[in-house]
Amino acid sequence: ILEGLTRFYKPEELQLLLIDPKQTEFENFRDSDHLRGDIAYFEEDAVSKLDEAVEEMERRYGQLREKRVKNVMEFNELVESDQKLSRWVVVIDEYADLMSEQEVRKNVETKVKRIAQKARASGIHLIIGTQRPSADNISTTVRSNLPAQLALKCRGGVESSIIMGQSGAETLNGKGDAFLKKAGRVERIQCALVSQ
Repeated sequence: ILEGLTRFYKPEELQLLLIDPKQTEFENFRDSDHLRGDIAYFEEDAVSKLDEAVEEMERRYGQLREKRVKNVMEFNELVESDQKLSRWVVVIDEYADLMSEQEVRKNVETKVKRIAQKARASGIHLIIGTQRPSADNISTTVRSNLPAQLALKCRGGVESSIIMGQSGAETLNGKGDAFLKKAGRVERIQCALVSQ
């Protein structure tokens, strides 16, 4: 997803805010012009990155109100090129790792809920990834506010249900075979492997 986004959008059109508790997944983007700040590896850095996204969301909604528009696309049509708002994509890899400590969990989940519930119209988008999908890690409120779900091969139907609200991902073949659910429809797709 990120390789595709950074290939088709310029840095002034798209900024990435990356959170990687495992400290291994986003090394390809460490020197990218699309990266906003540093990659957040530790819990306090993750909270700070989410705070930045929430603050930017609120600032943008103020700008949208001033122009009396509903979303960032309408806003960008009205302003000069140097005032256009870029898209922000906040990516949390291995979300379950951030949910392990109760104090951090509460802080992270509150911010994630706010971004998931209302940030899209302001041009801020959220991607959450985890290898351990469980109701303990991803709350119903967070899940219900994510507009699309991508499920790779799961161990069982319970994990599949947590990701996309139905079983089936446990029958996938692996190696990028996946279900994409959006607008209530499930489509079987093949994810690409990006070689290093």
